[in-house]
Amino acid sequence: MTKEEVAKRDKIVSDFTAKWEYRLDSKQFGMSDAWKIIYSENPGGKFVGDCEDYSLSILYRLCGESQLKMWWMILTHQAAICLVGPNKWKVSHAVLRYKGDYVDNWTRKFGPKSEIEKNHTFHWFFGYGWAYQVALQMIKSKVVRTIKGT
Repeated sequence: MTKEEVAKRDKIVSDFTAKWEYRLDSKQFGMSDAWKIIYSENPGGKFVGDCEDYSLSILYRLCGESQLKMWWMILTHQAAICLVGPNKWKVSHAVLRYKGDYVDNWTRKFGPKSEIEKNHTFHWFFGYGWAYQVALQMIKSKVVRTIKGT
């Protein structure tokens, strides 16, 4: 990536993070896991969600707010939502990989994989960020939220 691309990427993360408010899916949607792109601010001027919402929303903005480009980046493995946890067998957190660098709602800035690994271990399988995993989680979340009316 050029210096200009890195600066643009970092500004997108900084601007989103400045308005970021963490909230568990169980408190926001009444379900244990809801993968959702946050398109707009809430009435209080915040982007509200949890780790996978943060990762998806950053990726969406990095792709010029184009779902087509976002899915292209995921399908071509230029970007991924990688799952991590306390060990390689347990998943408890989502991280965005974008063009070789990583960001999450803990670090709040892009860096190498080693920065994420200070707090988490990449899952042995889901740590790679498979496209089908993202698609299935987003579809499942949308169906459940629709049924619940949230």
